[in-house]
Amino acid sequence: MKTWLSLLSFGLLSMSMAHADIQKLQQNLKTNFPDMPAKSVNSTPVKDIYEVFMGGRIVYTNDEGRYFFVGSLIDLPAQKNLTEERTQVLSAIDVKQLPLKQAIKQVKGKGERVIYLFSDPDCPYCHKLEAELAKIDNLTIYLFMFPLTSLHPEAERISRQVWCSKKPYQTWTDYTLNKKQPTGKDSCTNPIQDNIALAEKLEITGTPTLFLQDGSRIPGGMSAEDLEKRLAEIKK
Repeated sequence: MKTWLSLLSFGLLSMSMAHADIQKLQQNLKTNFPDMPAKSVNSTPVKDIYEVFMGGRIVYTNDEGRYFFVGSLIDLPAQKNLTEERTQVLSAIDVKQLPLKQAIKQVKGKGERVIYLFSDPDCPYCHKLEAELAKIDNLTIYLFMFPLTSLHPEAERISRQVWCSKKPYQTWTDYTLNKKQPTGKDSCTNPIQDNIALAEKLEITGTPTLFLQDGSRIPGGMSAEDLEKRLAEIKK
């Protein structure tokens, strides 16, 4: 009985100390980086090293919060990228909160599987993703046009023209896949500025960025084969 109580007491003491260290780190981060708030601070399997999620990415530090490690934390025996796994958890969103009225909806086949895509009409990687999406059936796409005007000065105008067209998704794919310039007006009421604000709120810093039905985030392009695997995993 004494041994059991001793182990329990030690465990509670260890948890209390770890929590105290996290609180110390949180305070140090607020003091050292008041303009860059941490969304979460958690312990890691490495003693005295903590995971900090800030600016849409994971970094590692000790309780001083002064020096940081940037990169992947790997569990080599288990062959797991712990940083990647945690990033998927921490960067996920509640897709039910997305304002779908700001998106172009396209249903392919039965449309049983759903993705939410933030994309720039002049982004080369977005064009590559569109070519991959063209290979996938039984899919509903909610396309949030998100022009990165600092990189692509004409992207906002093109996005407005796509939205204002009679067949927005067809106009989108005609442009992104076939280089066919939109010819319609760009002066109708449109959600492009709202989409830019939404992307900033969701800490989307590049295009394309995908969200799946479970809220998981996929930054960058993905092959049709890999996306099919991810979609199948969600259905399980």
